Amino acid sequence: MNDLQKALSLIEAQQKKAGAETPAWCVGQQLADILNGQPAAAQIVAEDLGTTGMGIADCEKKIAEFASKNRTGNVGFCGPADADRIIREFYGIPKLEIVTAKTQAAPAEHRRKAIRLEDFL
Repeated sequence: MNDLQKALSLIEAQQKKAGAETPAWCVGQQLADILNGQPAAAQIVAEDLGTTGMGIADCEKKIAEFASKNRTGNVGFCGPADADRIIREFYGIPKLEIVTAKTQAAPAEHRRKAIRLEDFL
């Protein structure tokens, strides 16, 4: 069993214990999605999931704490970007940098030089 499979099976076991569609179950789903995109982080997450105080229910408490600090009236809220950040911080998973044509600087030899009309005279 590789590290990703191990981490995913630990998440699934903790989700069963928490119950379907509970907040902790949702954290497990999001964590599994993160690991599927970044399988290199699976080893450390698998180790963390076996440690007391590092389960998906413990991570969900951090998200709930954030939500209670961000109240509007009687309702606390934690959006998906904040939940992703909290889960990544909790398990020490680096944020995945998405490289696009806009964000990627072209190497110096491929950059277009400025063209001046004087160059053609």
